[in-house]
Amino acid sequence: MKITDERSTNQFINIIYFWMKLFLKIFLGIVTLLLLLIFLTNVVIEPWIGKKISTEFNEKHPEYKLEIDKVHLLLFASGIELKNIKLVSNSESDSLLSMNEKIASIQVKGIRIAKAIFKKDIDIREVIISNLSMKRKVPFKKKPRTPKLSTLNIKIGTLLFNRINMQIENTLNAKAFSVKEGVLKVYNLQVEKQDTLSRRIFKQFDFEAEELLSVSNDSMYSYKASGIIYSVTTKTLAVDSFSIHPNYKDYDFTSRHQFETDRIEATLNAISFHDFSAADYFKSRSIVSSSIRIGQLDLNAFRDKRKKFRHVNKPAFQDMIYNYPGHLDIDSIDLISGNVTYIEHAFEANEPGRISFNEINAKIYNLTNDTIYKTESAFFKIKCEAMLMGKSKMTISLKGRLFDKDNTFSVRGTLSGMDASEMNPMLAENAFIYVTSGRIDAMNFGFTANNTKASGKMSFLYHGMDVAVKNKRTDDTTAIKERFKSVIANLKLMNSNPMPGQVAREGIIDTERDPERFLFQYCSKSIQSGIKTSLVKNKRKRKE
Repeated sequence: MKITDERSTNQFINIIYFWMKLFLKIFLGIVTLLLLLIFLTNVVIEPWIGKKISTEFNEKHPEYKLEIDKVHLLLFASGIELKNIKLVSNSESDSLLSMNEKIASIQVKGIRIAKAIFKKDIDIREVIISNLSMKRKVPFKKKPRTPKLSTLNIKIGTLLFNRINMQIENTLNAKAFSVKEGVLKVYNLQVEKQDTLSRRIFKQFDFEAEELLSVSNDSMYSYKASGIIYSVTTKTLAVDSFSIHPNYKDYDFTSRHQFETDRIEATLNAISFHDFSAADYFKSRSIVSSSIRIGQLDLNAFRDKRKKFRHVNKPAFQDMIYNYPGHLDIDSIDLISGNVTYIEHAFEANEPGRISFNEINAKIYNLTNDTIYKTESAFFKIKCEAMLMGKSKMTISLKGRLFDKDNTFSVRGTLSGMDASEMNPMLAENAFIYVTSGRIDAMNFGFTANNTKASGKMSFLYHGMDVAVKNKRTDDTTAIKERFKSVIANLKLMNSNPMPGQVAREGIIDTERDPERFLFQYCSKSIQSGIKTSLVKNKRKRKE
């Protein structure tokens, strides 16, 4: 019995030994095969794939040279990784084209091989492009050819550009564009057969960038946005700052234009768009948002009126809204704080005049071109508070019916007390008079305007008003001729409203619209007409 047990044990041990030996042989065979496969992959297959991609690309695009340092097959992830990719322009090609691009790596994961083989469709789970560095100088043609992306259907679940640094310059003019430290994540990218490269294929994406910079075609302006974050999940766009920067000083800028033009310099901080689709904007220029908020605005405008005036009709501001090329629908725009300065060099003036609005708080309601309001009643509104010349509180409200055939709108406003001499920086250089004494006690006005004229009333209360006329060439107010003109001007001027023992005079607002000027000048001239009829003795009567 004992011998039998020993034999059974030995047989069992022999069986185990046999299977262990067999397993080791199989295991060693698998390991050897894997090592051989890895060796062949690393030494033969992967270099061959890299060379094949480079050769075919360079043959089809002789103006470029593509180099791939390493190729790594991701066997378990059903993918491939390309490392240290370089794309440069061929020195023998067109001298107008210059390109230097580098990509640290491109990872393609989750390739559905069966679908690619049998259905001829490319279906990929994820593509990651890391550290894209691009410098290009290319001619931007007016009607660029839009190349077809693929002869196959392509679907990518997630396309991630991780860290983009890009500089593109137009060799035909000064146009330039750059991205600094950008991150772009595109979801559910689908390209149909024969689709061309366009913004329409990017339907859902997130985007971040430290800085976006653009230079205009004529080199006059640079536009910069910093700290940009857009999320498709929250549909929120946030920008730390956006600036419009002229590349030339005031008179150097205007000297480069044949006609009068405004030189605009502006900085906006803490900007946010809510319920906003960036994809819709890129696809069709649509701007739809429940609210836009601007934390701070600083704007300076300069115009040299000694230049020739270009006689071109300008559309009413309502028509500009209706004619916007995309869908425009913004519930509200909030400006929390702002400062605006307008500087104008009049035709015969030695120095420019200046007017400023400080501590601006403004809100715009119902900015839309939705054609539903052709039949439904709706209004566009602006409400604004500011300190005129930093001294006197001013309020303005504007209300206009949407899709009114005459573009009718109404304006209401107030101005608190201030010394009239605070307006000298503008009056001295544009009207060639100084206010030597006088105080504005209060001003209230209201008028209705349309495509042809503005009419309304004004209450302009002041006292102790006295002015001096200056010489346009010497700026002198003490010469005999200027003193005489000053006496005549003060004789026409009623130095108080109301005059002692009288009721307050009512100013008449009556101004025809100049179709060659925009909204600000239309409203300004209307207010000036009310002030003039309040100041001078030969007050105009309202036309019946």
